[in-house]
This record gives sequence, C-alpha cells and structure tokens, in this order.
Amino acid sequence: MMAAVYIPLDLQIEILLRLPEKSLYRFRSVSKVWYSIITSDFMNIVASLAAPPRLLIAFAEFYGEESLVASLLSSSSSSYRDFGQVNIKGKVVYNAVRGLICVGAGFANVGICNPSTRQVHNLPQLRFKSTPQIFPRPEYIFGYDPVEDQYKVLAVDQWPQRGEHKVLVLGGEEAWREASCVICPHFVYTRGLYMNGAMYYGASKEDINPNNGIFQNTFSRRNNNSIIVSFDVRLETFNIIKVPSKVLPIGYKNLWGHITDKTMHKTLINYRGKIGVVEKPGEDSFKMWVVEVAEKEEWSFNTFHLPESAAGLDFKVVDTFHNGEICLVPRQLSDPFRLFYYNLEKKSMRSVIIEGLPVSKFKQVHQLSVTVSEHHESFMLLET
Repeated sequence: MMAAVYIPLDLQIEILLRLPEKSLYRFRSVSKVWYSIITSDFMNIVASLAAPPRLLIAFAEFYGEESLVASLLSSSSSSYRDFGQVNIKGKVVYNAVRGLICVGAGFANVGICNPSTRQVHNLPQLRFKSTPQIFPRPEYIFGYDPVEDQYKVLAVDQWPQRGEHKVLVLGGEEAWREASCVICPHFVYTRGLYMNGAMYYGASKEDINPNNGIFQNTFSRRNNNSIIVSFDVRLETFNIIKVPSKVLPIGYKNLWGHITDKTMHKTLINYRGKIGVVEKPGEDSFKMWVVEVAEKEEWSFNTFHLPESAAGLDFKVVDTFHNGEICLVPRQLSDPFRLFYYNLEKKSMRSVIIEGLPVSKFKQVHQLSVTVSEHHESFMLLET
C-alpha cells in the first residue's frame, strides 16, 4: 500500500491561492481541511493581497426579473468573464464591500450577493413605523466592522417625517433593529459610501417650526444646511461633517442643489482615503470637493475639464479607483459597452470598449442601475 503523502498546511494554502475561483468553489468538497481553508476569512485576505483588484460591472433592471454581474481582470481589459445572474426581483445595486455586494429594491427583496460563488442571501423585510400617505423609501448602505469581523447593513429612511434608521448584522439572528440617530430630521441626497470602518451619505439638516411642527425644506431657504452623515459600523453611532459655505461656488443654495437646478446629482467617492464629492459632469466640466480635515471644516475644491471628444455626453459618476481615476458611465448605453476613466492627477481621460457584454437587452430599460467598482474576489459562503 502506498503511504499517504503529507503536504504542509502552508503549502496547501499556497497551492489553493494559485487556482481560479471556479476550481476553488468545486474543491471545497475534497476534504474538511480544504473546505475550512477555502471558506476562511484568512483565505479571502491573502487572496485579495495577492491578486490585483478586478472590475465589477452590474446591470440591474428595477422592474425586471434578472440582473447581470460581470467581472473584468482590470480597468483596461476589453473582455469579461460572466459571474452569472443575480435572481432578486426588483433590483438596485447599492455598494460593494470586500467582495460582496448589496442589492435590492426599496423596503423589500434586499439581499447580499457574492458574485464569486453566485450566492444570494436574502435579508428579512424591513418595516418602518406606519405614516399615512408616505411610502417607505429606504436607502441601504453595506459596511464592515474589521474589529468584530462583522458585516452590517444600514437602512436610512429618506422621509424625515419618520426619521428612522435601522441596522442589521449579517449572520446570527439577522433582525432589523433601531439605530438611534441624534441628528434627525434630515433629507438624504446621495447613495451611501463605505470607507475605513464607516458609512457615509450626503444629507441636509432640516429645521422644525416650533409653532406648527412642520419641517422646513432646505431648498426654500438660502442658508447652507448641507452635511455629510457618518455612521461608525462598530460603535453604531452617527456623526455630522459640516459643509462650510466658503467651499460653495456662486449660485449654490447648498452642496446638493443649485438655485436653477434642484437635482444636481452628487456622488460620494473614496479619494485616496478621504471623502470626495463629485458633481455629475456638465457639458464640458465637473466639480469635486474633498474633505481634508473634517474637524476643522477644511475642504478643497477643484473644477476638472472634459476633453472635446467627451464634451456634451451625459455621464454618471459611479466610482473612483486606487490609481486616482474616476469611472464615468454614459447614461445612454452603447453596444459594445463603453466606459470612461478620468485621471484626477493628470487631468486626462481615456475610454475602454468592452466586447461581449449583452447590454442590448438593457438599452431600452427606463429604470436601470449600472454599477462599476473595483472588486476583490471573496470565497465567503452565504446562507441562502
């Protein structure tokens, strides 16, 4: 009988790290040891450090029955590898954290997806207090607590009349519970951002008329009440980052709105470890604010100009990458799919055409969520 060959554990890990994720997903059943290695958080951390970030692209049709999630080797790749389809009815792609993404549709059908394993874990339905004539409109933000090794989802009520915030810890009992917010009431104006153990979103602080208890809308006044709200994932506490009036160009009521246009879209980005606020590009330029020192209300402000080849295109800002580039997605989808990258340091722009993505079936969709972000593959298993 041939003697069993002993392979040291560190060598086994080294071998597994060199395999593609499809093989790892299949090899979980080889032995209990391999199952433990492949599904461990240690494996995820080592793999993320060893491999460069991929590019994750997701198309989600709000009223549709399916969404497309694809992965590219890098931001300069022109071919893709399909991760499969996320089967959650009614979809909006929120944000990605450590290889997992939060997808859903308002107060129902919300879940966490691992594109690498093609698993979707559905979360319990969120319930806000009953308020007549006000339909639930929560905004979800996905985050991670590195100290306790916990993933959490924050649900922010976009109606300040209710002023509710709820949080859920992934795993365990998974029950929505109240997250006490001391800065309510406030209106939410941006999608959420996770960065360095905290969640952020843009908002405006609202005042209450002491005579009638009615909320005073920020847009009805000239003063600046715009803020950025932060939520510490571990401590579950809220804080305010004030937006100083001096950083607002002429014509802005507050950071989120212009006098002549109340819907100037802003996107929060991670700009080299700092919070950045990027305005939707206009005909030939876009503005960016960066929080340099929040406690001292020190901000920087810059205007970036688009090249003539891109001037006039209707762009949506979706993310920023580690190399200092902002990813812009044209609202009018093209087939083949095309992405634009603006380098904030060099103030230059490039585009990449991605062949093979089946975007034709999404081109005529009215409510479509297109998300592009840097992505490290995760082998974490989700209970379905």
